[in-house]
Amino acid sequence: MKPVRLLASLTLVGQVFAVNKIRGTNATAQFKNPPTQYRPKFRYWLPDASVNHSSVEDDIHRIAAVGGGGLEFLPFYNYGLGPAVTDWSIYGFGTVAFRKLFYAALNETAALHLSFDFALGANQGAGVPSAVQGPGLAKELVYGNTTIQPGATFSGKVPEPVVEFNQLTGFMNVPELWGPSELIAVVAGRALDTILLAEYFYLSVLDEKSLIDLTNVTDKGRLTWTAPQGNGTWVIFAIYERYTNQRSCVSILNATTALGNGSWMVDHWSANGAKKMTDFWDQQILSDEGIATLVREIGGYTWEDSMEMQAALPWTPDLFTRFEELHGYSITPYLPLLFHATNAWGGFLPPYNITYTLGEYVTDGGPYVQDYKSALSQGYVDYVEHYNNWASYKGIQLSNQPGYNMPIDMAEAVSHVQIPELESLGFAENIDLYRQFTGAAHLAGRNVISTEIGAVLGGAYKLRIPELKAQFDGSYAAGVNTMVIHGYAYSGEYFNTTWPGYTPFQYTYSELWNHRQPAWQHLDDLLTYSARNSMTMQSGAPKVDIAFYYFKIPFTFAEIYSGFDMNKYGYTFEYLGPENLASEKAAVVDGVLAPEGPAFKALVIYNQAQITPNASAALIKFAQNGLRIYLVGTIPNTTVGMTGQRQVSENINELLGYKSVRVIDLESFSASTIAADGILPRAQVDLASNASQLYTFWTVDTNSRSEYVYLYNQGADGVFNITFAVGGDLVPYILDSWTGNQLRLGVFQRESTNVVLGVELRSNQTKIVAFMVGSGAQQKEHVIAHSLNIKTVHLTEEGSLEALVSDNASAWMTLSNGSQVELPAGNTTWQKSTALDSWNLTVEAHGPDHASLEGNITTVNVGTLDHLAPWTQIPGIEHISGVGTYRTRFEISVDGSTAILIDFGPVLHTMKAWLNGKQVPVIDPTNPVVEVSDLVVSGSNLMEVEVTTSLFNAVKANIDHIFSMGYGPQTPSYYTDGDWQEFGLIGPIKLNTLRKVLITY
Repeated sequence: MKPVRLLASLTLVGQVFAVNKIRGTNATAQFKNPPTQYRPKFRYWLPDASVNHSSVEDDIHRIAAVGGGGLEFLPFYNYGLGPAVTDWSIYGFGTVAFRKLFYAALNETAALHLSFDFALGANQGAGVPSAVQGPGLAKELVYGNTTIQPGATFSGKVPEPVVEFNQLTGFMNVPELWGPSELIAVVAGRALDTILLAEYFYLSVLDEKSLIDLTNVTDKGRLTWTAPQGNGTWVIFAIYERYTNQRSCVSILNATTALGNGSWMVDHWSANGAKKMTDFWDQQILSDEGIATLVREIGGYTWEDSMEMQAALPWTPDLFTRFEELHGYSITPYLPLLFHATNAWGGFLPPYNITYTLGEYVTDGGPYVQDYKSALSQGYVDYVEHYNNWASYKGIQLSNQPGYNMPIDMAEAVSHVQIPELESLGFAENIDLYRQFTGAAHLAGRNVISTEIGAVLGGAYKLRIPELKAQFDGSYAAGVNTMVIHGYAYSGEYFNTTWPGYTPFQYTYSELWNHRQPAWQHLDDLLTYSARNSMTMQSGAPKVDIAFYYFKIPFTFAEIYSGFDMNKYGYTFEYLGPENLASEKAAVVDGVLAPEGPAFKALVIYNQAQITPNASAALIKFAQNGLRIYLVGTIPNTTVGMTGQRQVSENINELLGYKSVRVIDLESFSASTIAADGILPRAQVDLASNASQLYTFWTVDTNSRSEYVYLYNQGADGVFNITFAVGGDLVPYILDSWTGNQLRLGVFQRESTNVVLGVELRSNQTKIVAFMVGSGAQQKEHVIAHSLNIKTVHLTEEGSLEALVSDNASAWMTLSNGSQVELPAGNTTWQKSTALDSWNLTVEAHGPDHASLEGNITTVNVGTLDHLAPWTQIPGIEHISGVGTYRTRFEISVDGSTAILIDFGPVLHTMKAWLNGKQVPVIDPTNPVVEVSDLVVSGSNLMEVEVTTSLFNAVKANIDHIFSMGYGPQTPSYYTDGDWQEFGLIGPIKLNTLRKVLITY
C-alpha cells in the first residue's frame, strides 16, 4: 500500500467552495452577513461643538456605507492640549451647542441602526468641566522638608510644600501649580546614607525604627521637637494635600464660565470622582429627555481612555481610612517613602530628585509602598463600580482602559470593568502582552474585550491596510474581539484647516480615516472580515490551556515567558494576578481551573517571588482539587506588603507537599515539561511543523455544541499538522472570514477524542476551524490520506467528494473506512500556469485644491505597462496618492472539469478585481488567490484590478501647504525624511488551473 500522507486540506482554493450552509448555530448562521454589533467601530475625532451638523451626519452615513458598526463619539478638543480656537463657553463640553450636536449624532446613528459609544468627558473621558478645586476632583500629596542634627531642636513653622515636581510633558497637560496646600501630616526620620543613583537623582536611606509621626504635636503648622541623639541626620517632612489642578482639556484663554474653562481631572481613587462625572452627565446632558431616550435605545458603551494623569503622589481624601482598614496600621509615619518612581505615571521618574527608602527597597519601594498601591487599587475599583452601576441604569455599559500606567493592580481592575479595553499602541501589538490583560478578563467572565486599534506613531496618512489587518489578527489571537479603529476624523470645514481635512494630533499618528482616503472605498472588505472574526470569537466561552501567575504593580510592558516556546506545542496561555487567583471565579473542579470559563489545565508560577496571603491560600485549594501547579525558579514565599508573611510561608510550605505541585529550576522548564506530564494543548501541533509563531485561540459555544479555533501564522509560510481535542460527533469546517463561505472539510483523521488536520497558512494568514455536529451527508466517509498531486478535497452540496488535482497523472486517496480510491489520469490539455504581464494603467491622483477642503482628483493615463512595478518606479506617478485601475485581456479555453484561479501577487494596500464585468471574490491580502471558474469564458476575458494608496505621498509632496486648526505637522521630519511609499500592482500575476475529479460513493 502506498505510504499514508496527510496533506493540508485548507489550501488556497478552500475559500471558494461554499457548500452545505450550516444552520442552527449561533456564529455560523449569520456568518455571511455579520450583524452590526460585531463590526469594527471608529473612534470619531471632533474638534468641538462648533462643527457643522450636516457634516457629522454625512460622516456617520459614510461609516455605515463602508460597513462600520458605529462610532465612539469623542469631543477631542485638540487632544486636550489647547488653547481652543472657538469660544467653549458656547461650544465646550456640556454646553447647549454640545447637546444639540450630541443629539444630532445620536439621532443619525439610530436611523442607520449603528452602535453609539461616547467618551465620558472632553478629550478622552478622564476629566469634567467644573468649578476649580471642588469635591471629586483629583488630588495629590506633596511635601517640604528640612534637616536637623541629632539632639538639635526644631522650633517654628514646618517646611513649606514643594509643589513643583518632575513632570512628563508633550502628550498630557501638566498639573498647574496654583492653589492652596493643606497640611495633613508631619513625620520625622533618621537618614543613614545618601546614594547617587544617576545624575541629579539620589536615594536617601532612612532608619525604619526611627520614623515618627509628629502630626499630633504640630499646632497650626508650627512644631517644636528635639531630635534624639545618635548618628545620622534627621529629616522633618511636612506633608500636604492639594488638588492636582491638571486639566484633561485646556480651553479658551481667560474663560469666564466653568463650561468654557476646559475639563479638570476627576479623582480616580474613589467613587467620588466617578460621581462627579456622572452628576455632570445627569445634570448637563442626560437631563435632555430626547438624548436620554436615544442613549438607552442605541447606546453601547460609555468610555474612558488610559489614565493620562500626573501627581507628585496620587491621593484621595479617604485613603488614610481605607489604608488602615485594609492593612491594620497607619500609613502616616511612612508617607515619605511613597514619593517613589513606581507611583508616578508609567514609573518613569520619581517626583523629587531625592527618593526616600528603607534599606534595600530600591526597585519597588518596599512593603509600605506596596500597601499604598493596594489601597489605591481598591479605591479605583470603587471608581469603576460606580460607573458600572450608573451605566447599567442608563441602559449602556462601561468600557475603559484600566490600570496600566498608574500604580494600581491592572489585573484586578480589568476584572471589574464591564467591557475592558486595551490599545494596540500601548501594548506594542505584542500578543503576549495582550495576554497579561485578557487572562483577568476571561476568568471574570468578561468575554467581550475591546481594543483601540490602528494608532501608529510616525506621521498621519501612512498606515497600510495589511498592517492594520495584522493588528486585528494579533488581537484576535489573544482573545481580544471588539475592534475600535483609531480613528475617523471629522471631515467638514473647520477653522484654518486645509485638505486633507481636520487632522488630530497635528499629523503625528496614523491613522485618520474618512472618505478622502483613497482606500476608504475598499475598506468594507477588511471591516467585514473583522466582523466575522469578532462574531465567531464572541459566540461562546474562551478556552485557554495554561495560566501564568504574574504580580507587578504598576503593570510593566514586559514579556514574562517566551510565547514561541508555548506555540511550538500549540499551547495557549494567559496571565492572572493575585486578586484574580483569590476571586470566586477561580475555582478548581477535577483539576481544571475555572471549568465554566477559560478552563485552565495548569498554573505556572514562573520566577515570581511575591504573593498575597489570600492568593497563597487559593493555591492550597487548587492543589487539593488536583490542579497541576509548576513553581519555576524563585518560589513565591514573600508576602505583598507588610502583613501576612506567616500565612504566606505556611501556605507555600504546605503547597510543596501536594503531588500535583512540581518545583523546577528555570533552566529545566519549558513547554515540553508540561507536555511530558500529559497536559496537552487543545490544539496540539506536531513539533515538525515549526509552529513557534503560530497562534491559536479556542472558543466553545455550549448552546449549539460548536467549537471554533482561530489560527494566525506570524511566521513563514507553512503546513501545520494539528490535533484538535474535540468530540467524535463533531465534523470540521473552515469559516472563511474574507468571503463568508463555509467549507466542509474532506481531508482529516479522526481519533476517539481528536480530529487531526493539516492546515496550510501563508505568512500572516488567518483561518477559523469550526467543529460542529454533522448529520446526513456530512457524516459520510472522509479522506485520511492522498497522493501528492491532490491539492484539496472537499464535500459538495450533494454529499460527494470532489478533488482538485494539479496535473494529468493518476491519483489516489484512502477513505476513513479503509478503502482505497484510484483517480484515473486526465486527458485534458491545458497550461498549468500563465503569467499576466501586460496591463493598461489609469490613475486617479488625489491632492490638494486650495479652493476646496475636498481636494482635487485628476486622471493620469499612464498607458500600457510591459511589466508591473511600484508606482515610485513609473514615470509621472512616482509621488502620487490615489486609485489605480489596471486592465488586461487573456485567452483561455474552459470546461466544467477545470478549476481556474488567479494569484494576484503581493497586495501593498487594498485591491478589488472584476472579471468580465463581475466582481471576483474578496481578496485576502495575505493569500491573494481566488477561484474564478464561474466568471471566465472560453476565448477572450477582460480583467480589471483596482488598487488604492494611502495619502502619505500626496501629503509629503505638499507638506508646506497643509494645515489643521492653523498648524502644519508637529514633526515635519516624519514626511520630509520618510521614504515615498510604494503602491500598485507589482505581480507576478498568474492564472493557475487545477483538474476537478468527482468521487461518488
